[in-house]
Amino acid sequence: MNRSFESFSGLIGRDKDKERIINLLAAPSKVGDAHPFVLPLVGMGGLGKTSLAKSVCDAENVKSHFELKMEVCVSDDFSLKQVIQKIIKSATTGERCADLDGGELEKKLEEILNGRKYLLLLDDVWNEDAQKWLLLKPLLSKGAGGSKIIVTTRSQRVADIMGTVAAHNLSLLGQEDCLSLFYKCAFKEGEKELYPNLVGIGKEIVAKCKQVPLAVINLGTQLYGKTDEKEWKSVRDSEKWEEEGDGILPALKISYQRLPTPLKRCFLYCSLFPKDFDFGDLFLVQFWMAQGLILQSSNPNEKLEDVGLRYVRELISRCFFQDYEDWIISASFKMHDLMHDLASSLAQNEFSIISSKNHQISKTTRHLSVLDSNSFFHKTLPKFPNNFHQVRSIVFADSIEGPTCKTDFEKCLLEFKHLRSLELMDDSEFEAFPERIGALKHLRYLHFGKNAKIKRLPKSIFKLQNLQALLTGDGLEELPKDVRHMSSLRFLALGTQQKRLPEGGIGCLECLQTLYIVNCENLENLCEDMEGLKSLRKLFIVSCGSLISLSRNIKCLTTLEEFCICDCEKLDLMTIEKEKEKKIQSLSSSLRIVIFAGLPATLALPEQFLQGYAESLQTFMIANCLNIEEMPECIRNLKKLQNLEISDCPRLSKRCRKGTGEDWPKIKHIPKIKVDDDDSGEETSD
Repeated sequence: MNRSFESFSGLIGRDKDKERIINLLAAPSKVGDAHPFVLPLVGMGGLGKTSLAKSVCDAENVKSHFELKMEVCVSDDFSLKQVIQKIIKSATTGERCADLDGGELEKKLEEILNGRKYLLLLDDVWNEDAQKWLLLKPLLSKGAGGSKIIVTTRSQRVADIMGTVAAHNLSLLGQEDCLSLFYKCAFKEGEKELYPNLVGIGKEIVAKCKQVPLAVINLGTQLYGKTDEKEWKSVRDSEKWEEEGDGILPALKISYQRLPTPLKRCFLYCSLFPKDFDFGDLFLVQFWMAQGLILQSSNPNEKLEDVGLRYVRELISRCFFQDYEDWIISASFKMHDLMHDLASSLAQNEFSIISSKNHQISKTTRHLSVLDSNSFFHKTLPKFPNNFHQVRSIVFADSIEGPTCKTDFEKCLLEFKHLRSLELMDDSEFEAFPERIGALKHLRYLHFGKNAKIKRLPKSIFKLQNLQALLTGDGLEELPKDVRHMSSLRFLALGTQQKRLPEGGIGCLECLQTLYIVNCENLENLCEDMEGLKSLRKLFIVSCGSLISLSRNIKCLTTLEEFCICDCEKLDLMTIEKEKEKKIQSLSSSLRIVIFAGLPATLALPEQFLQGYAESLQTFMIANCLNIEEMPECIRNLKKLQNLEISDCPRLSKRCRKGTGEDWPKIKHIPKIKVDDDDSGEETSD
């Protein structure tokens, strides 16, 4: 996708700001300099502080000066423990530390920073309590001399507290730059000159945006491809401009107003998740489905999941999401904090956020976001005992801990009789869900995928006949065969300590469309009855280091569209092949994407398997498969193959070099070829 927030922002008009900040960061430290060096970047919301700061941190002439680079979104609640956890996670690319107490976290951070020259971005800081910063600062001083921190904030008070040098104040974007940005968003390439009438109206719209880039981008994308004057005038003349605001909120409200009705609801429900939350498109769609937000398509071949992904793409193209990353089989993105504020303000009658500062919940509340579980269990629940029966969804954004946490959680479940979705985003101190979970007969979405402490599932959970999505943590000792009773299950993300997935369990889930098998360290074999997955469209097997063989029945999955195997060190893909098969049958007309990555035990690609999808395979990616020797002969026969990518496969890459590689004649018919070891270092096509 190329029409995303990042493709438009491009830091237009910020060259001088960027140059000045880079010079400050790249300058050598001098005797007497404060340690660590802290540069505040100050400006109102929507000016592009975060985009500028990230662009600076990613600049090669900055990165080369530092051994370690970290980025952390702090947001509203400056909790010392949470900030340290985020810094550690950024420094270690995701290491879990939720089970460490405050002292252990501080020791861990000191070990990470000790003697290393680092660059740290603390983004969106609101804390105006100097004491909280003074608790964190000594820990950050453990890095080597010359370590530097950028702080982005809307508050001059925050800059005064944290800064060791004068703040860099980001000004409004120049009017000409705003116009340039708007036209880039609103017009297709080369079309601006064809519509001088729209150019004039656009200039008037930009004037109302008061030189705030986020407002300019948002409205420009709403008008992209629209050539009817009435559409442009409706934005220019909207009554929302008369509402109080600095130009940004009225503009965002106009953008929201112009969304199709189903997308409005989907957007509002995203405010249930914390600021800076990293959304996954497949997971978000399941959450929307649980709330009944996705409308059935008139096309009988288009599933609800497909419609939901269309909604995601539309919201991204209209810049309601940002930080978009396309991983081929999935995508991730975030909401700008002002977009989050907008969604929260529009949904406030039905949505409540429970934090250390707010314990209130009204009778109209249908959706709960719990940022502080201790406040929720001991203040909100006792104070408002009659306000929970109509709650439809709850997200616990922090860990559930304390001596009474399991009892507290069980009491909580007693109150939520109509719950449709339940998500635990962090660890809990209990090892099994209470049996009471089985009474939530309306539950459709259960997510505890980041929770490594839950080891067992109660038998009652398999009575949840309406459950459509189940995402488990990787601490689960086993997934019992009783999972076969979950007849409505469409999405399963499984982490388990089992060595083998038994027959008569997962293989009986006839409605299952997506299966993730992730971080199963002990798993050696898949179940042999996978042919029972008659609706399966996506199969992802990731980070299963002990896996030694695949079920040959995978080839019986006639509805499979996407197949990905990554980071399975002991797996030889040839185990999927049948011995001495004389005639290769066409297996499926549906498989479009195949990804093999991180498979060092694989010496050859499975030819029979690939040939079986000659009439359907469109994208084939091979990465970090160090010992694959050559491209199989059958690649010539993959008639629909449009995209071939090979990376970190030194032997295979050499054989697939354009023009000179021994395997080039086998692949040269493919329209788009990308080989990382090609002499040109660029994408090649014939």
